[in-house]
Parts: sequence; C-alpha cells; structure tokens
Amino acid sequence: MLIRFVINIVFLLLIALLFLIIKNKTRKAGYLEIYSLLWLLLIAGCQLIGGIYEIQDSTLFIFYMTWIMFLVPSLLIYENCSENEKYSHKPVKNKLKLMLFFLISISLFVNLLSLYSLIGSINFFKLGLLALRVQGKEIIDEQSTIFYQLFAKSYIIYIPLAMIGYKNKYINKATLVLCCIVGLFTCVINLTRAPVLSWAITIITSTTICFNVSGKKFYSYIALLITPVLLITLLFGMENEQLLENVKLYVFGGVKAYEMILSGRYSDLSFYDIGLYSTDFFNYTLKKMGLVERYPSLIREYTYAPPTNVYTYLDALTLDFGVIGAILSALILGTIAAYVHKKAHSTNDILYISYYCFINYAIAISFMNNELIRINGFILIAELVIIRMVIQPVLQDATNPYQLVDFKNDVQ
Repeated sequence: MLIRFVINIVFLLLIALLFLIIKNKTRKAGYLEIYSLLWLLLIAGCQLIGGIYEIQDSTLFIFYMTWIMFLVPSLLIYENCSENEKYSHKPVKNKLKLMLFFLISISLFVNLLSLYSLIGSINFFKLGLLALRVQGKEIIDEQSTIFYQLFAKSYIIYIPLAMIGYKNKYINKATLVLCCIVGLFTCVINLTRAPVLSWAITIITSTTICFNVSGKKFYSYIALLITPVLLITLLFGMENEQLLENVKLYVFGGVKAYEMILSGRYSDLSFYDIGLYSTDFFNYTLKKMGLVERYPSLIREYTYAPPTNVYTYLDALTLDFGVIGAILSALILGTIAAYVHKKAHSTNDILYISYYCFINYAIAISFMNNELIRINGFILIAELVIIRMVIQPVLQDATNPYQLVDFKNDVQ
C-alpha cells in the first residue's frame, strides 16, 4: 500500500509539472487534455474500483511511464515554437464548395446504399435496434467495397472543410450545421459507439482550431463527447446495474487485460507468415497483394478476467518488443500528436486539421486499441493530399493577409 501511494504521488507531481511547462509553451487546448484526462481516469479508476480490475504496482508504474513518455516530445517540439508565427492556407472558394458537395454527396450515397442492403437483410422486426448493431456490422463487413471504405466515414474530412469554409465566409451557418448532421447520420446507421465518438471529436477539434476555442469552454466541449456514446448505449435498454458493469468493462477492462501481455500470459498460438503485430497496415497491404496469407489480426484473443479482447493502444508494440515497445508506443503517439497539433494551429491547412481530428480520436480510443497501426490513417493522408491539391490553398501570412508566402519555403 505504501509503495502504491508513493508511486501515485511522485508520478502525479512529475506529470503535473511537465503538463504545466508544456501548456506554458502552447496554450491551445487539444491532445494534451484528452490524453491526460483519459489516462488519469484509467489509472485512478482501476485502483478505486478494485476487484477484477485491480492492477499490480508494476503495471501502474508502466502506465505512468507511458503517460510521461507521451508528454516528453511536446517539450522538444514546442521548444522554439512561437504562437505569433501563423500562416493560413486559404482555399479557393468555388473549389472548396465543389469538394464539399462531392464528399457529402458520395458519402450519403454509399451509406444510403448500405442502409438499403441492411433493411433487406436483417431481422429488424424481430430483433429491433440490436439487429442494426449485430447483424448490420457483419453484413457491412461482408459487402464492403472500396468506395465504402474511402467515403462512408469521410465526415472527418468534410466537417473540417466546412469549418474552414465558414471561417472564410464561403458558406453560411446553415450549411455548416447540415454538414455536421449528415456526418452524424452516417455514424449512427449501425448504432456503434466508435464512429459517433469520432464524429464528436472531429467537430470539437476542428472548431477549436478554426475558432480558437480554449480553456474552460474546451473542457465543456469534451463533456459533450460522452453524451452521444451514452445515448446509443442506452438504446439497448440495459438495466442500471448491467449498464454500470458494461461501462466498467468497456473503459477499464483493457488496462487489466494489458497486464497479461506485460506478464507474458497472452496466448496466441497461431502460425503467421509475418509475426509482427505493430505493422498491421503493411501486413494488410501484403495480404491484398497476395504476398502473404496469415498475419496477426487486429482482433485480439479473449481474456476472461475481465472478459474482453481489448488491451489498450500499447498492446501491439508490447507484443513485439516488450516494455520497450510500450515506451515506443507512447513516444510515437506523443510526437505525432504534438507535431500535427502545432501545424494545424499554425497553418489552418485541411491536411493537418483533418489528420489532427484523426489523431485526437486515436487518443480518445487509446484505452481500447491503436488506430495508428491500421491502414485507415494512411488512406486518410493520401485522400487529404489529393483534396488539398484540388482546392488549391494559397498560403498567407495570417498577421498580414495581403502577403503571399511561397509554399515551398514553408518551414517545418
């Protein structure tokens, strides 16, 4: 008990100090708050709830270390950062509006087509809303096309694009609200929580960047993230006790399950052509090219105390490289988050804003899995590069809007 008390006090004081130093360099709210609030919830919750969620002191130490390693890159990236240095990528008006119309139209089309196929395939009248969640997801996975993969959840692009358009007075508020509503519709078709969470984070992140939301207002926006996820959970009519147990398992189960990996008790006896868990994006590509047959799935083996198959975002690299992999996971995520945060705020570029929405979502769901190792993020970057070329943003000095800046000389 004394050792645990000392670990908590020492690490919390050190993390608080690091957090304050970083926030003194950049006062823009975002990834630091999301990660720190989540990690504080996970660490405190596992200790307070106890029972099957109680973690060992060694696991507690690792989670504190990864929290620190997530923060450290920000110290270096913001060392020479001046918040007065700001450039704005201002897209061409007509091309932005055309791209917005195209993305929303094709996203609606592929989702309505998917909904049509679901209505004809699921036992909706027998199973009700549960059919959309259970059968619907299975059917979509089976019938998924390249167009569905590319455009079904493209709200992560067109909502930030709409925010930029509204900021530059290219579109009105009604159009902006419509874009957000369409995005929500494409998320709730299957009644799954993760897309709704991604939608909410996309709105909050892009609003924070485009309209300089910070401080207490940002924390109030974070509270809104819980609402749509809870609403979908409540639609399944669970009793209060069952709902509470499901929330405990959903949020804290992965932390305890990850302890099995740290102790070497994770069992996966399958034979793989490529044995690395952390290169899923590369493995997936090789599989599609027919060069490999079997590789580690993103769906992990079940553990039964607690009953879950999620092991936090630290799992893949830890399975590959042990504790060093856990440290690398935090360093990589912290470095990418800090760099993209800085670029998104300093350029207002759709490439960085949209990808920053993805990064914040990856952080928010880090208690379950690692989004960075999936191919989705790489596909998103490719889409954003093409979209930025089409809308042809003109790089301007934000402190002097009439002064154009050569894009090639944009200092990283």
